[in-house]
Order: sequence, then structure tokens, then C-alpha cells
Amino acid sequence: MKVFVFVAFCLAVAAAVPIEVFEDEDGQEYYLVPVSREKRQTKWGISNSGAGISHTGTLFQNDHHQLDGTASAAKNFPSHGLRPDQIGGRLDYTHTPSGSGAFVQADRTRNWGTDVAAGGKYNIYTSPKKDFGVDATAQYQRHFGGPGGAGRPDAGVFLNAHADF
Repeated sequence: MKVFVFVAFCLAVAAAVPIEVFEDEDGQEYYLVPVSREKRQTKWGISNSGAGISHTGTLFQNDHHQLDGTASAAKNFPSHGLRPDQIGGRLDYTHTPSGSGAFVQADRTRNWGTDVAAGGKYNIYTSPKKDFGVDATAQYQRHFGGPGGAGRPDAGVFLNAHADF
């Protein structure tokens, strides 16, 4: 019964896929499948102390907003077991017309605790030629758990200026 349900499900999905048929001047028929292009990148590495992998991708994007996400994991060679020793994630939001944005991030290290951070950037002024600008940024971070318990919060507000000569 399970095999029948699985085969019926696969056939239903295959029949539901929209197919657009295109015929060239020689009468040869092709079907066109829409391709969604998203910015993605996977990085991995191996060093003397361990191995790690991370994946970054654009989760949502339109003319005014962009949301990117990152997930990472790392394993130290001297540790035991198959579980990763560090895992983490980050979300980045950008308001495209103004250049303002925000982020949230969390990293968990086994037997050490969790680091949490959040921040934002507001574009106060950008010259028409984009060679001069002033930004205000704010950031908050804190460590939770681990041998020393929860740490004190660390926060800051900054005013940044940049110029291209």
C-alpha cells in the first residue's frame, strides 16, 4: 500500500509540473523550464585543528529588499563523536534603495555556550556620486551558558563616515 501511495504521489507531481513547448523553424520541439537564479555559495575547509562548512544564500530579493542567510558548522579533530562542535546562523536584511540594513546572528559551541548578536545600519547621507557618506550603526552581543555562565551584554552605537578620493 505504501509503494502504491508513493508511486501515485510521484505521478501526480510529475503531471502537475507546467511544461511550455517551443518549436523552432525546423519543426524540432523543445520544452522550456523556468530557472530561478539565486545567489548561493558553499565554502568548506580543512585545517590542522578541524573541518568546517558554511552555506550562504539569498532567501528573498526584490527591487527594494534583500534577505540573505548563512548557516555554518565546524568539527574539531581532537573531539569525540560525529556531532559538530560549533554551529551557527546569520540573517542579513538590506533595504536596497537606502543601503540601510540589519542582522541577527547566533553561534553555539559545544561545552562553551551560545553567542548572540544583533545590529543595524542606517544610511544618514550619501552623496549623489556615492563618493561620500555618513552612517549610524548599532550593535548588541551577549554570551549565554557555558562554564562561566551568562556574560555581560556588549552594546555600542557608532557614527561612521567614508570618502573616496
